[in-house]
Amino acid sequence: MSYADLTWNDPNAVKRWLQHRRIRDALDQIGPDQARGLIVDFGGGDGMLAEVIQKRWPGTRVVVFEPYAEMAEAARRRLDVYPTVSVVEREVDLPPGADVIFCTEVFEHLPDVETDRALDEIDRILKAGGRLVIGVPVEVGPPALLKGLFRHWRRAGAYDADLGRIWQATTGRAPTDRPPEMLGPDRKYHSFHLGFDHRQLRRRLEERFGHARLTGSPFRIVPVFLNSEAYLTLTKPETVPHGPRRTR
Repeated sequence: MSYADLTWNDPNAVKRWLQHRRIRDALDQIGPDQARGLIVDFGGGDGMLAEVIQKRWPGTRVVVFEPYAEMAEAARRRLDVYPTVSVVEREVDLPPGADVIFCTEVFEHLPDVETDRALDEIDRILKAGGRLVIGVPVEVGPPALLKGLFRHWRRAGAYDADLGRIWQATTGRAPTDRPPEMLGPDRKYHSFHLGFDHRQLRRRLEERFGHARLTGSPFRIVPVFLNSEAYLTLTKPETVPHGPRRTR
């Protein structure tokens, strides 16, 4: 099954709606003035967000970073018709001075070391005063129960469909035993969302960059803990508040 089948073309209508809604909500975190600069989609997958950017703000310069070769090729096929969009697979090819960085559906898959690696690169390429928009799933509290029961119905027996772990996350304690997998020779990742805690990521972001505004999706007017998705939005200061914090 392809990435598109698992996201944009999921057989469940609610999940399809949520996936498309999260793209719109991510772009709503910035204004037209910011969209006139360089935008980086960090971990851009098959390029859907970059394509929506082009439809909303035609001609915007966008660089999609996607280290997984198969996904990067899918992004190139999707974005080939947009001359101001490029796709790169290595961090070293990311240009500095980004006005906006989007990073959606990424950090929930990253172990601690890979999280620090990503934050280091984001810090390197995002200019002072630039906007960082991070979208992640809410996997603790009431959303964990609803998502967990849906997963249990779909694939009982899987790690993220275990009723004990689902209940643990529902009570606000994200499971800590997620199994890591390899994505290429030097990258580990978590394929399961269950076990991710957006509150911990927020703390790590604020240690580096200062205050991160937290909003929910798809229902911004209700508390984040009643939403399926959370957006962490911040503006990079001239100086980093406390410096990078690395996990040993």
